[in-house]
Amino acid sequence: MLVSINGATVPAEQATVSVFDRGFLFGDAVFEAVRTWDRRPFHLDAHLDRLERSGDGIDLDVRPLRGELEAEVGRLVAAHPGEGELLVRLMVTRGASPDLDLLASEGPPVRVVWVKPLPPFPARLVERGLRLTSIEPDAIVGRVSPGVKSNNRAANVTVHRLARARGFDDGLFVDPSGFVTEGPTWNLFLVRDGRVVTPPLERGILEGITRGLVLGLCPGLGLAAEERPVRLDEARAADEAFITSTTRGVMPVAALDDRELPGPGPVTRRLRDALLAAR
Repeated sequence: MLVSINGATVPAEQATVSVFDRGFLFGDAVFEAVRTWDRRPFHLDAHLDRLERSGDGIDLDVRPLRGELEAEVGRLVAAHPGEGELLVRLMVTRGASPDLDLLASEGPPVRVVWVKPLPPFPARLVERGLRLTSIEPDAIVGRVSPGVKSNNRAANVTVHRLARARGFDDGLFVDPSGFVTEGPTWNLFLVRDGRVVTPPLERGILEGITRGLVLGLCPGLGLAAEERPVRLDEARAADEAFITSTTRGVMPVAALDDRELPGPGPVTRRLRDALLAAR
């Protein structure tokens, strides 16, 4: 792993920030995760755009840091040994607050970039798919706006932990009205009667980079796609389902709760192949 803190590269075991940093104290920070394809950061501009929007969501202006972040990503990716693909994580915190002030920081923002190898996902997940369970809203507390990639990830961790405790790979957020939204680190797509369906942004989901790419690929493949609310019972009855994320691309869903799904189905395969071809 290669790590840069405020532009200085340090050994991973020596990479530290202050215990008074607001990202550590309050989760008062924003982040992005980017993968490489052929050792090139995939849609880095789109991720930096979203980092800026996340900063706006918590009143943290990260725009002045964009050039430095972009340069640090390029430098670390180029310096990383080996030939495999990489995972890049960028984080900007508001700085330190030694007096524990909830509003004010006493130092400038802190930027952290690290790069490490991106191992392949287990064949079971790629070839068959994830087993998901729906997580009821009263089991989740402290969730921040899904449109902000904040370091406050307590709700996301809780959903994943509950799913694993139930014997599933991951959990699916269900809102108080009974509509499915997204997972802790991914967006959800369903296929019904050949149509591709995904919950809309206004339902309370992250504007995923890969989600947008997949929606953009559908017309060229002759696939009808729509963004609309989806109730849990409809999601369970889908012909196919898949998730999208930066690291996973298009990954099939093998089950939702007690319903087995034919993952990957033909539409899922077409979109997965199209996304790989478009990289």
